[in-house]
Amino acid sequence: MSSSETTRRENWCLIGLFAAALAYSLYGVTYHWTMGFMSGHEFRQAQTAIVAYYIDQQDNFSLLYETPILGKPWVSILLEVPIYEWSVVWLSRATGLPHVVAARTISAGCFYLMLPALWLLLGRFSVPKPRRLLPLALVLSAPVYIYYSRAFLMDAMALMCSVWWLLGFVRTMDERRWGWLALTVVAGTGAALIKSAVLAAWLVPGAAYGAWLLWRDLRARTGWAAPVKTVCWGVATVVVALGALKAWIVYTDPIKATHASAWIFTSKNLSQGNWGLFDLKALFNGGLWGLLMRCWEQAIMSRWLIGAGLVVGLALPTVRRRVLGVGSLFFVAQLMFPFAYAYQDYYFYICAVFLHGALGFALLGVLDSRLPRWVVASVFVVPFAAQVRAYWQDYRVGQSTIHQGGYPFTEVLRDLTPKNSIIIVAGADWAAMTPLYAQRKALMVRNGLDHDRTYLQRAFKDIADEEVSAFVVFGGLRANRGFTSMVAARFDMDVAPTFSNSNADIYISRTYARGVLFRLRERRQYSIAPPVNTVPDIPSKDLVKISPAEAEHIFEIVRPAPYQAEFQFGIGWVMAGRKVVLSSHPKTDLWLSPPANAKQIEWSYGIFPGAYEKSDAHTDGVEFIISGETPDGQNHQIYYRLLDPARNLADRSEQHEVIPYKPLPGESLRFSTRPHENPAFDWAYTIRINVK
Repeated sequence: MSSSETTRRENWCLIGLFAAALAYSLYGVTYHWTMGFMSGHEFRQAQTAIVAYYIDQQDNFSLLYETPILGKPWVSILLEVPIYEWSVVWLSRATGLPHVVAARTISAGCFYLMLPALWLLLGRFSVPKPRRLLPLALVLSAPVYIYYSRAFLMDAMALMCSVWWLLGFVRTMDERRWGWLALTVVAGTGAALIKSAVLAAWLVPGAAYGAWLLWRDLRARTGWAAPVKTVCWGVATVVVALGALKAWIVYTDPIKATHASAWIFTSKNLSQGNWGLFDLKALFNGGLWGLLMRCWEQAIMSRWLIGAGLVVGLALPTVRRRVLGVGSLFFVAQLMFPFAYAYQDYYFYICAVFLHGALGFALLGVLDSRLPRWVVASVFVVPFAAQVRAYWQDYRVGQSTIHQGGYPFTEVLRDLTPKNSIIIVAGADWAAMTPLYAQRKALMVRNGLDHDRTYLQRAFKDIADEEVSAFVVFGGLRANRGFTSMVAARFDMDVAPTFSNSNADIYISRTYARGVLFRLRERRQYSIAPPVNTVPDIPSKDLVKISPAEAEHIFEIVRPAPYQAEFQFGIGWVMAGRKVVLSSHPKTDLWLSPPANAKQIEWSYGIFPGAYEKSDAHTDGVEFIISGETPDGQNHQIYYRLLDPARNLADRSEQHEVIPYKPLPGESLRFSTRPHENPAFDWAYTIRINVK
């Protein structure tokens, strides 16, 4: 076979390998694309998601955004300029996509838009075009780039900007053109503000290349002009980005430092405490390296195969320097932030591409060797097979979870507590899943602070002007009765939990506890069951007065909330299709006070199909009535309709009535259902009442 035929065959093999890797990547990234559960360090994804949620809710696209999970002031955790979160909200608004799907779209898009920059960077190593596909195929098939390219995290966007920054830096330093400098400034500034830890890893190869260029100029001994120009162009590529990052730190650190518990997120605490910035003691910790290598196996492939691949590359003279230079960047990133990488596998999203570049060069060295072609083909299969195996035995399991996110009780808190109330959470540190899925602002008591009375007094004082509707306690902290009793007493809750889940106790404010328990019993769509013998029978079958709090949260489909009710068979909520409706089997009466400036009454109601589908056993009709009652005892009928679906096909669908109305002074409205002749099969229901 001629050399040209060999090259052509090799090129087609590499193109086919890349195409297969791309298809595999797209399949993995989009698997369970619309699933609400954010698999993979959900605590960190939830923190990003809740920022996007409140940006959208408040229409707040300023730099002073809320992350309301550690108590007031809600503007406390300003970790990054929310460019990623803004993008999620904009895309969601433009397309109607849920936030989680919009976030995945942006993350995946950023990942794939990074690949052209890698392609061009490989060209700077004089790698022929078809051969550049090999390292890219390794990147595409990597577990970490499949799993976290669909995450609600800004890492993909920051990595895209960082890779384009490095390409722009190299081209700027080589060509000294303003266009490349502009790209470098924009990409670098974006990376610095989106997530500076990502840019930090990519500044290292840039700094190394810049140092080599400066050394070359100095060695030439042609005067100071060339070295000075090199330094000026190099500084120009980073000065805006680093200046913007410094400005953001100066702006946000004082805000975080003065917060009762968000002070742990100041730049100093993050870099030294959370990340372990250049912590030499950590670098000689065998346990930490064990964790790091566990992350290699989770995010990339077996540690032994990684080592073997690098050794093979270092043993091949034609690629040794490239393998050493690019591969060392993988380790330098971990040396910079050892804690971040050891405890959070998604950090390898930042630097795994360096390892894949080194392994790609090693494979290209094998390709150029004199080994038999069947041996070369076998060697090529190994890293790809190893990455596929690593993904399917770990990340794929989490990605396959059928779940929409949150806990069983977060849906209860979201639906059955006031929307403008806040919750207190303890035992979950600052993992934002509970406030995110409950859609409530929260005071989360960070781990260890439940014993700090000075902190608790300050944190509770900060939320004194807020309505606290619930208190959630996770894990072992549930047994700390001193702490739970203190919180319950402070925020008017019973000392015993209102209800419990397998991993948490939930205390509801006394104002809302009875209504929540009642609705839990009546509504079967929740997986939480109230404790036995704790559910109040409110309202009863007799005429009862309803407190404003109970009315607000038991009768949320009635506006204004009723003050009095009489239901012959008791109050009950049932499912009509996908809606929860109020059972209105005659005889029922519901009283409310209309707004003084009301102009119309809206009443949506119907009769269940089972009441009229049988020819020999069906309803003879239900009367739906609205009456006005004045303080002097006068009563006048405002609306009347007989719904007879057994005889009238038009009466079988849901009915939506809009009645013009002007209230008399002091008038009350009574909404009633009555049997037409007898109450058999009169299975009526109310969808909504709204007087406005």
